[in-house]
Amino acid sequence: MTDENTETQRAEEAAAKAAAEKEAADKAAAEAAKVAEADPDVELLKDARNPDAVKRALDAERDRAKAAKKAADDATAALEAERKKVKEFEDRDKSEQEKAEQRAADKEKEAADATGKLVRLEVALEKKLPAKLAARLSGETKAELEADADELLKLVKEEDSVSVDGGARKKASTSKSSPDSMIRQMAGRR
Repeated sequence: MTDENTETQRAEEAAAKAAAEKEAADKAAAEAAKVAEADPDVELLKDARNPDAVKRALDAERDRAKAAKKAADDATAALEAERKKVKEFEDRDKSEQEKAEQRAADKEKEAADATGKLVRLEVALEKKLPAKLAARLSGETKAELEADADELLKLVKEEDSVSVDGGARKKASTSKSSPDSMIRQMAGRR
């Protein structure tokens, strides 16, 4: 009977151990499900080596991005419509004189912006500054813009003069000389 008791006891211990392992596995699976709910990328990482799963994930992400862009565009359109309604509501109470004054002020601002841009372009042209840099000029007066253009030109010329080799190579002289003297010059001899 002791052999039977020992075997029974071993079987009970094995069953208890199996039950504990199953409970631990169930608990781990539940925690993994919680993590997957909290972070959907965990599932993607799990299937990262499966090309079909990666393609499905990319397609789903693209679809979400398209939906988000459409929602943003719709929201922007709705915002513009609401702004227009607000403007109409504000303008409703204005007299014709006030409306004309507002339009005139708007046109004056546009003209001032255009004049500023024109002056910047003129200064850039006079100073032979690249046209792409004209918009970077700052100042209220033409004199301030010219001073800023001079500073910007100094910076541009400094960048152009910096060589990649740190000045290790010297430019070849443009004067005509014999091949022997050119070889001596390259070797560092005169």
